[in-house]
Parts: sequence; structure tokens; C-alpha cells
Amino acid sequence: MTIMHSLYREPGSISIDQGTCQCCGLCARICAAEVLVMENGHVRIRDDAYLGCIACGHCMMVCPEGSITVTGRGLGPDDVLPLSKPELRATGDQLAALMGARRSVRHFQDREVEPEALNRIVEMAAFGPMGIPPWDVGCVIVRGRDKVQELAGEIVKGYEQFLKIFKPWLLAVMRPFLRRATYDQFRNFILPLAQSYVDGRRAGRDILFYGAPAVLIFHHSPYADKADAAIACTYAMLAAESWGLGNTMIGGAPPILQRNKRLCSQLGIPTGNTPSMSLIVGYPATHFRRSVRRRFSHLSTIG
Repeated sequence: MTIMHSLYREPGSISIDQGTCQCCGLCARICAAEVLVMENGHVRIRDDAYLGCIACGHCMMVCPEGSITVTGRGLGPDDVLPLSKPELRATGDQLAALMGARRSVRHFQDREVEPEALNRIVEMAAFGPMGIPPWDVGCVIVRGRDKVQELAGEIVKGYEQFLKIFKPWLLAVMRPFLRRATYDQFRNFILPLAQSYVDGRRAGRDILFYGAPAVLIFHHSPYADKADAAIACTYAMLAAESWGLGNTMIGGAPPILQRNKRLCSQLGIPTGNTPSMSLIVGYPATHFRRSVRRRFSHLSTIG
């Protein structure tokens, strides 16, 4: 058996060049699916491993001789890349500086984002640790203010329909069946936010995407963890920051997209996939001079 995927049904395939293999055992030690094992000083490929090869590629990446090839499930030898030199990688202090400098940007310059920059952001985000490989996450790049505004208009129409149905009296009727936090979210955040989207659009203001020149929409298949697309979006957020692009995660678009199959089809989102999170991207019109400390609501240390 193998872990199911929206595109692949078969496990990965492993081959070992016995002529160059030094039987060091690194591949067997790192194989999370226990497909590779050491027996009598040699590496053996098990055909009875419970999950089969998940095509993570770790064995290819750790082999000092390059003796292992993994194919299938979207992976091939050409996907193995050389590591960047240690001095080119971000240190802990550099990463902390990047994260500390990032702020949510909602004011953008009257300048489009180059396609190469958006593609690079998505390529970087794909390195994120999303579920079990190959990742079952997709991304839609909506580039150009006109296209972004077309999408914003469609989403606001969805909120207009939502507000016609979800009247305050309906929320009052549902109150006994909702958790307190859910009720508070609907009453004090979701309904007012939906109304602000609609009122803003009627007044000629974009309160959904804030006039951004580009939007990235991350979606996941039914076989993925629902957090995977949000993880990808988070990495895209940091990638955009590293290239000097302002950005903000926008959670207001996916709930309407999830209910609009026609619009999802127009965006190229596969049938059955769930839009999960969106990221507005553009060159910031405002630059912050200071950072601000953030804290988790609770922190516990054991041991």
C-alpha cells in the first residue's frame, strides 16, 4: 500500500547502483518508511514495507556516492539539487531579523510585481514542510491590478449573497447550538467584516485585497492536511519579505471561493481542491521604522 495522493496511486521506486554503493548504511538509517534496511552489511530494498516508498528523496540526498535514484510520485533525479554553501544560508540572527521586520502591508506602490519575482516566491514556498511528499498543495498566481480587482468583485458578490441569507435573527436562533467562541466570532467579526467588504466595494474601495497588484491563492487536495496550504502560504509570506515585497495573509477570500465552483474552475483550481489561504503581494508604499514584540498566549516548558 502507499499513502494516497490526488495525482499518484503507486509508491515511489528505488534503485541502487551496487557498483558505487559503499554500504555505509546512511540511507537505511534515514529512511522514514523503513523501505531501505541493512542486512548482512548490504542495503536491501524491502517490498513489504507498510507504506512503501513515499518518495521523500532523503536517501538520494544523504548518499555520499550518489548511488541511489528515486523515481515516481512526482520525484526524479533532476529534482536533487546541490546544497547552498553554509555562508549563503540565513543564520538564526538573520532569520530573526527578517521575521522581526515583517509587518502586514496594506498600502502598495502603483507598480506591478514582475512575474519572475512571483514565480520565485512560489518556488521558495514549495520547500516548506507540507505533509508527506509529494506535497498535495497548489497555488494560483493572480497578477495585475485589473485581474485582482475582477477577483475581488466576484468574492464581494459572494459576501452580498451571504449577508442576504445570514441575517442577525438567524444567528440569534442558532445561538443555543454554537459554542461561545463561534458565536462571538460570527457576531463580532465575520458579519461586520463581510459588511465592510460590501460597503467598501460600493464606495469604490477595495477592503478585501487593498488594491494589491498580485494575489497568491493556496489550495490543497482532499488527501492533504488542511494545514498544508497555510504552511505554504506562510513560507511564501517570508519569501516575499526576503525580496523586499510587502504582503499580508488574507483569510476573507477562501470561504467564498470554497463555495464557488465556477470561479475555482476559472482560476484553475482542480475540482475537489479547497482554497485555504491567500497572500496579497506588492511593493510597499509605507516603510516601518521599528519592530514590535509578539508573544504566544501561553508558553510551557517541560524538562
